[in-house]
Amino acid sequence: MGGISAMTVWRVLRKAGMKKTKPTRKPGLTKKMKEERLAFCRRHQHWTLEDWKNVIWSDETSIVLLYRAGGYRIWRSSKEALLKSCIRERWKGYSEFMFWGCFSYDKKGPYHIWQPETAAERKKAELLLTKLNEELEPEMQEQWELNSGMGRLHLRSLPGRKPEWKWNAKNGMLTRGKGKGIDWYRYQVAILQPKLLPFAKECMKNRPQTVVQEDKAPAHDHHIQNRIYSQWGVERLLWPGNSPDLNMIEPSWAYLKRATTRKGGLRSRAEGEKAWTTAWKELPQERIQQWIKRIIRHIKEVIRLEGGNEYREGAEDTAENPKKTRGVAMNKNVY
Repeated sequence: MGGISAMTVWRVLRKAGMKKTKPTRKPGLTKKMKEERLAFCRRHQHWTLEDWKNVIWSDETSIVLLYRAGGYRIWRSSKEALLKSCIRERWKGYSEFMFWGCFSYDKKGPYHIWQPETAAERKKAELLLTKLNEELEPEMQEQWELNSGMGRLHLRSLPGRKPEWKWNAKNGMLTRGKGKGIDWYRYQVAILQPKLLPFAKECMKNRPQTVVQEDKAPAHDHHIQNRIYSQWGVERLLWPGNSPDLNMIEPSWAYLKRATTRKGGLRSRAEGEKAWTTAWKELPQERIQQWIKRIIRHIKEVIRLEGGNEYREGAEDTAENPKKTRGVAMNKNVY
């Protein structure tokens, strides 16, 4: 008995409406991540668009130089495959920089392009941390004594060493790592106090219920940031991990990367910074509003999927969105 040929399999799959394509890319989710996403969405499932208009969305993305976002095709003959004009060059040892931005439904906020920290800046930071720790230690020690008081009373009748106050990172002492990344200190002095919180206070003039959305990156979720937010009188909304589909600034990165590499990859950091600054300033507020409107549908989908992300992101399918007709059928396959 003869076997089934590859062509027969291909025809059967095509007849069934299937085609060979790249898999859909989605962040991986652990059980804990799904639980956090589901809990967050249930807490906010009754928020209306007016509620979400009070949110300032913030995030950062990395920009890779000498790389063009998205694929593209060219016209050529078989003999022209290795012509320089027909080659998409790949460079070893690429460079990148980080871009941060924020916006609300009503207005676009400030942006920031991260620069490498200099030796002078790091030395200045060390002096400032010494002063801050001197002010912070009495407060943290008092808090430690209150929290550990009952436990220390119970341990009095037991042998062994009794708990003693130690001023270290575990008990709230401010420290910085040796790496050159973006830590809590750099985030606070470069973005949080000079840019993000002043923008929040500006938004509160028209929307007193304004809150700042941030993910739980260590630089954002450091305990000292709570103190800064309290000093400014601004509330914040911490996001569940690995959830770009629930952060409505996330679509802007793909949009801006396409806009800045439309004519080819960015060749230098100076060119990249100029292109991203221009693209951010020209980003239409109407487009921002369309992105923010998606959050209500996304929350419904995450609840339906019990914390999962196996759905097609975007605006809800309505009669006002005829371009979504094709997406409805495709959604059924995804689900």
